[in-house]
Amino acid sequence: MRQAIFSLGALLMNRLNYLQKFAIVLVLLLIPSGSLLYIVTTQITQNVEYSQKELTGITYNVALRQFYEAVQTHRDYSVQFFLGDSTAEQLMTDAQQQIETAVLSVDSADTQYGDALAVREQWKNIKIDWKNLKSRAFTHKIEKSEELHNKLVSDVLALVIDVADNSNLTLDTDIETYYLMNITNFKVLQMTEALSQSKNLLRAALRTPKLLPEQRTAFTIQSGIVQPLMSDIADAVNRINTYNQPISPVVEPSYVDLKSSTDQYIELLQSEILDDSLRIARGLDLSILERPIKAGLDVFDVQAPILRNLIEVRIKNLEQQVLIYIAGTILVLIFVSYLLGGFYSSVIDTVSTLENVAAQLNEGKITEVVEVETRDELGRVGRSFNQVALSLLSRNKELEDNRIQIEATNRQLRETQTALVQGEKMASLGQMVAGLAHEINTPLGYVKNNIEMMIGNQQTINDAVEQYRKLLDMLVNGVEEGLEQTVTDLANLSTELEKNTVLEDSKTMLSQALVGTERIQELIKNLREFSRLDEADLAKIDLNSALDATLVIANNVIKNRAVVKKDYQPNLMAECFPAQYNQVILNLLTNAAQAIEGQGTITIRTYKEPGNPDMAVVKISDTGKGIPRENLSKIFEPFFTTKKVGEGTGLGLSISYKIIEKHGGSIKVESEVGRGTDFFVRIPVVQPRIAKKEAAPAA
Repeated sequence: MRQAIFSLGALLMNRLNYLQKFAIVLVLLLIPSGSLLYIVTTQITQNVEYSQKELTGITYNVALRQFYEAVQTHRDYSVQFFLGDSTAEQLMTDAQQQIETAVLSVDSADTQYGDALAVREQWKNIKIDWKNLKSRAFTHKIEKSEELHNKLVSDVLALVIDVADNSNLTLDTDIETYYLMNITNFKVLQMTEALSQSKNLLRAALRTPKLLPEQRTAFTIQSGIVQPLMSDIADAVNRINTYNQPISPVVEPSYVDLKSSTDQYIELLQSEILDDSLRIARGLDLSILERPIKAGLDVFDVQAPILRNLIEVRIKNLEQQVLIYIAGTILVLIFVSYLLGGFYSSVIDTVSTLENVAAQLNEGKITEVVEVETRDELGRVGRSFNQVALSLLSRNKELEDNRIQIEATNRQLRETQTALVQGEKMASLGQMVAGLAHEINTPLGYVKNNIEMMIGNQQTINDAVEQYRKLLDMLVNGVEEGLEQTVTDLANLSTELEKNTVLEDSKTMLSQALVGTERIQELIKNLREFSRLDEADLAKIDLNSALDATLVIANNVIKNRAVVKKDYQPNLMAECFPAQYNQVILNLLTNAAQAIEGQGTITIRTYKEPGNPDMAVVKISDTGKGIPRENLSKIFEPFFTTKKVGEGTGLGLSISYKIIEKHGGSIKVESEVGRGTDFFVRIPVVQPRIAKKEAAPAA
C-alpha cells in the first residue's frame, strides 16, 4: 500500500542526490511561505497606500476648509454691504485678502495631490468663479452676489466630497476613523453652510417690517436641513464614544458646544423667528447664529488632526505588521534550514564513510567493516554494505578478466571495421581507376596509331628529301651522269606523295594526336580537381566546377546508363573540405547510375536554400527503380545495401552522411518505387573556423 501511494514520489527522489532533495524540500517550503508572505505584505502595503491616500485627502480638505470659511465670511460682509452697512466694504476687502491667502494654501495642496485625487480641474473652475465674483464684488446686486456666493460655497462643498471620495476617506470602513471622517468631511461643513445661509436670511428679515412668506419658507427649509445633520452628528459622536473611547474626551467638548448653540438656534427659530408677532416684539442678536457656525468649524478643526493622527497610527501599525511578518518568516525559514542542514550533514557524513570504504574496496584495500553511528535507514544500509563488501572483493578479479577480454573483442571489432572501410575505399578507387583507364586508353590509342602512320609517311618524305639533296649536289657539282634518272625518280616520288596525300594525312594525324593529348590532359586535370590533394584543409570552392570534375571521373559508370542534365545556380560557392565533398558527390552519382535499369536520366541541380541563403543545396535525381519505403530509414546505416553480393559493402552512403554531417549540413532522400530517387545535399556556405580537417573515410 505504501509503495503504491508513494511510487511516483520515490521515483523522482531516487533520481536526485541528497543536496537536490533538500533543495526541493526547501524550495517547496519557500514557495508557499514566500507566496503567503507576498500576499500578506502586498495586502498590508495596499492598505498602507490606501491610508496614505486618505492623508492626502485630509490635507487637501483642511486647506479647503480655510477657503470655505473665508468665502462664507465674504458672503456675510457682502450681504451687509448691499444692505447699507458702511463698515462692510473694508470688511469685504479684508475677507478677500483672507480668501487669496486660502487660495495659495489650496494651490499648494493641489500641486501635490490634485492629479492623484483627480480634482485639479474642479479647483481651477472654483478659482475662476472666485475671480469673476471678486472683479464685481461691489457692483453686483444683492441677489446676484448672494447667488454667486452660494454657488461658490456649493462648489467648494462638492469639491470636499469629491476629495473624500477620491482619497478613499468615504470608503474607509475602519470603525476608529469612519465616524470621524463622516463628521469632518460631510456633516459639519454642510451644517455650517445651512446656518450661514440662515444668518443671511435673518439679517435680511430684520430689515423688513413683517416676515414675508418666502422668508418663512426659507427659514423652514434651513431648519429642516440643520436638524437632520445635527442628529447624524450626534449619532456619530455616540458611536465614537462607544468604539473609540480614547479620543472621546477630545471630541466631546467641541461637539457639546456645537449641539448647545445649534439647539438654542433651533429653539429660537421655532419660538420667535417663525412667530412674526414675537419677532417684532423682541430685538434679536445675529451672534446667536455665529456661535454654532464657529462651533461647527471648531469641530472640523479638532477632528481633522485626530483623524489624521489615527490614520498615521494605522499606517505605522501596518508597516510594523509587515516587518513582523517578514522577520517571523525569515526566522522560521532559518530554523527549518538549520534542521535541514543538520539532517543533510548527518546524511553526508554517513555517505562519505560509505564512499571511502567503497573506494578502498574498488582498489582491493578494504580490511575492515563500515562503522555507521546513525540509527536511521542509512545505518541499515551500512550494515548491508558490510555483508556485500567481501563478496565484491572476490568478484573483482573475475570482472577484471572480463574487462580484458571485452577490450580485446572491441579491438578486433575496430580492426574489422577499419578493414571494411578500407575495402570500400579500395573498391571505389578501383572502380574510379578502371573508368579513368578506359577514358584515357581511347584517346591514347588513336594518338599511338596516328604516330605509327606518321612514321611510315615520314620515311616516304625522307626518301623524297634525299632525292632532292642528291639532285641538288649533282646540279651544283655539274655531274650529268645519272642526272636524268635522278630527275625521273624524283618526279615519280613526288607523284606518289601527291597521289597518297602523305603530307595532308600527316597534318591531319598531327591534329588528331594533339586533340587526343588534350583529352588526356583534361582527364588528368579533372582527376586532380576531384582529388584536390593540394587542398586538404578547409577551402572555398565553386560547387558547380567540382560537380563537373566529378562527372568526368564518373563518366565511365554513367555514360552507358543515363543522360546527365544540369541546372546550376551560377557562382555557387561554399566552404568545405574539397576532397571529401567530391567523394560524397561521386558516391551519389555512382549510386544513381547503378539504380537505373536500361537508359535513364540523372538531373543535377544546385541552388541556395529558399529562405536560408547561408545554405547551399545540391540535388541529384535519377529515374531509377527507386527505394522501397521500408528501406528509406536504413540507407544511411553502415553495411546496409540492396545491391547484389559483391557489388557494394553498404558503407558509401553511411560515410557520405557522416562527411556532410561534419560539415554542419545534412543529406535528405525522397524516393518512390518506379519513379526514381532524389538526394538533397545541404552544406553551409560558410563553415565554422576549423584549424585542421578531421580525418574522414572515403567511400
